[in-house]
Amino acid sequence: MELNTGNTKINSSKSGDFAQLGVLLVLILFVPFISISQEKEYIVTNNNDTIYGKVIRGTNYLNPSKVIFKIKNEKGKKTLINPSEVKTIRSIRGIDGDCYISTIYDKWFIKKIINGRIKVYQLIGGVVFYVSKDDSKIVSTDIGWFFSGKKAHAQVRLLVEDNSEILKEFDSLKGSERKIMYIIEKYNNAEKQTITNSDRN
Repeated sequence: MELNTGNTKINSSKSGDFAQLGVLLVLILFVPFISISQEKEYIVTNNNDTIYGKVIRGTNYLNPSKVIFKIKNEKGKKTLINPSEVKTIRSIRGIDGDCYISTIYDKWFIKKIINGRIKVYQLIGGVVFYVSKDDSKIVSTDIGWFFSGKKAHAQVRLLVEDNSEILKEFDSLKGSERKIMYIIEKYNNAEKQTITNSDRN
């Protein structure tokens, strides 16, 4: 239907299309935000109990180098999280951002920075990196340490040696932190693509 307003004609169907487009844009922008806001923070204990609450990162004032976490329940009660008693912390809006945090040696908290077949973790409040392949035991590495490039390269080489193409590229690189992270990401993406292709077949 067309409306005549003097010398100008307005097509009402086009106006409706613009309105629908506006609604669609609002949904695209806000649905992810709503989804994130509905997701809850939690911890998973060694007994596989899930406890929901707000995850708070703090500092031990008697030992400032030590990172601590607390979880606050709906009533506002805060409980100190003992790294020897939890497996996973799900943080969404804390200082560490949207991430998963694990524990190592029942002492320290480590943040997952690369996810995939090879997972990479970084010590929270430090520069130590840990790795795990196929959800095996998390182990420490020499990634990022001064004068340890060759050792770090050898450690990561064992993780990617089942992909000859990536291994060849990796052997042409130096064992710097940036290049190691690059090769692990590339390996994980290649593994993901292999799984996708096999699913299609």
